[in-house]
Amino acid sequence: MCGIIGYIGNKSAEIESVNLLKNLEYRGYDSAGVAVILDGEIKVTKAEGKIANLEQLIVSTGANIGIAHTRWATHGKPTEVNAHPHISDNNEWAVVHNGIIENFEMLKQEIETNSGVKFASETDTEVIPQMLEYLSTSHQSTISTFIHACNRLKGVFAIACINKNIPDTLFLAKRKSPLYVAINNDEIFVASDPICFVDKANEYYTLEDDEFCKVSLNCVEFYDINGNNIAKSTIDMKDFEQFKGKEQYPHFMLKEINETPTVLNRIMKTYRDSLGFGKITKEVMQDINKIVIVGCGTAYHAGLMGAKYIEKFVRIECNIYIASEFIYSNPIIDKRTLCIFVSQSGETADTLSAQELAKSKGALTVGLTNVLYSVLAKKVDIVLPVCAGPEIAVASTKAYTAQITILYMLARYLQNIKFNSLFDYIAQIDTLANLFTLPNLQPIQDLSKELVNQKSSFFIGKGFDYVSAEEASLKLKEITYINSSAHPAGELKHGFLALIEDGSYLFVIATDEALLDKTLNSAHEAFARGAKVVLITQLDVDTSKTNFVYKVLQQPKFDDELMPIVSIITFQLLSYYTSVAKGINPDQPRNLAKSVTVE
Repeated sequence: MCGIIGYIGNKSAEIESVNLLKNLEYRGYDSAGVAVILDGEIKVTKAEGKIANLEQLIVSTGANIGIAHTRWATHGKPTEVNAHPHISDNNEWAVVHNGIIENFEMLKQEIETNSGVKFASETDTEVIPQMLEYLSTSHQSTISTFIHACNRLKGVFAIACINKNIPDTLFLAKRKSPLYVAINNDEIFVASDPICFVDKANEYYTLEDDEFCKVSLNCVEFYDINGNNIAKSTIDMKDFEQFKGKEQYPHFMLKEINETPTVLNRIMKTYRDSLGFGKITKEVMQDINKIVIVGCGTAYHAGLMGAKYIEKFVRIECNIYIASEFIYSNPIIDKRTLCIFVSQSGETADTLSAQELAKSKGALTVGLTNVLYSVLAKKVDIVLPVCAGPEIAVASTKAYTAQITILYMLARYLQNIKFNSLFDYIAQIDTLANLFTLPNLQPIQDLSKELVNQKSSFFIGKGFDYVSAEEASLKLKEITYINSSAHPAGELKHGFLALIEDGSYLFVIATDEALLDKTLNSAHEAFARGAKVVLITQLDVDTSKTNFVYKVLQQPKFDDELMPIVSIITFQLLSYYTSVAKGINPDQPRNLAKSVTVE
């Protein structure tokens, strides 16, 4: 999940690298570091914690080449010594890396035994510069040393290196972890995400798996795994949405929640004007007997909702899997299976592995992703854009809302082609987008102040509302560190009622009138054990049914099946304000990163 930056140009390499690195802090913020070449030597500056800590240490030295890194710790604690860049024992190479080197222990033992080099850190990454030093005498050129060293690595990596003896060149490598390079007239930029190139360059290159690059201001060369030169074309930056920062908002999360109406309008326009799901034709669906949806975390919850929509409207079997379980479960899929992979970033490692497995079994693969230049978008047969725009906060909000909206539309589309119906889901979402308003903030903010000292909380619902409960619980866990859990309302007596005690908060989502009484009956049972029941509904519930309820968070009224799109906003805001009240930065919760690029 780490972020990589490389820079060559006529500006301060330290300052430019750190400024670019700020665009990648969503990828990890356990530590940060920068390395430059100055007067024939490598100079490294590192800091624990966020990039702001590194920025305080940075002094412009006049260096014009550098690499930088923001870390999400995998191997080794988030300490300064484990921070990137890592240096070879002879101080010739500096390396930044995203991914996991699976055979680093074996390589480390080989290097220590044969060269006497002593490793300084606990990381898997340090094996890369030490391997470069170890192999340097056995190869005729620096690039051949670099390629050979990378070919010894097993696992996932994006790598950027500098060598003090070649002070005008960056060396790059990529395997299953994103890496991009952009060139303008007098500057070169390398990054894990081309969003860093906005306003810096007009086009960029993307490295594919097992490709390598040697780049300077005078020359850019790409190589395959055997060291042969390869030709590559650039990609235009014109379609990138301008990144506007937080604007007037204190945090990205609040900004992104408030962008929900704009996102709904964008979805409606995109899927109307581009004919939306047109590649999934009636003829294609005639050969499909099962649908599978795969995702992780919030994307998994979106998949749960999508499966319910599909089975309700299309009446076809739809199974939902957590990606990391899917790839080890020997799933029953074949060429008659439609597999939908949900990933905001399009980089989620487990989801990508799941897609590869499904493709190897002949399944038709669809990617629902917010990043159209991502690995997932390139690998699937059909791409469905999420249309959420840049989402920087680690906890997904507008992207989740967009995902379930599109899965709802997809279910309605499939219903139309299967049953020859004419349900106008575009008009329905258009109406939703135009009438959609954020909920009244005052009761949400008041309740958030009560949750500050809570150690646990519970969420229940039935049908669609149970899935909303799962996502609401995850949001609270992610950014407030309150130990919350979600359960089907009917499961209260089958275990978790034992956890209810006097003063426990029980959030009851009840937006389906047909299921209201059953849901409230379960809430009654928790109330009898001392729970404070908070009801979330758009229904006009008779007060005789709610006289035991502590608080009601009233929702705007839409059709039952659209309420998951609406009701989740209340919980996103509740989690946000609770996080802020606890003094936590909701954009950057501890131990988490936005883009999970390793298994």
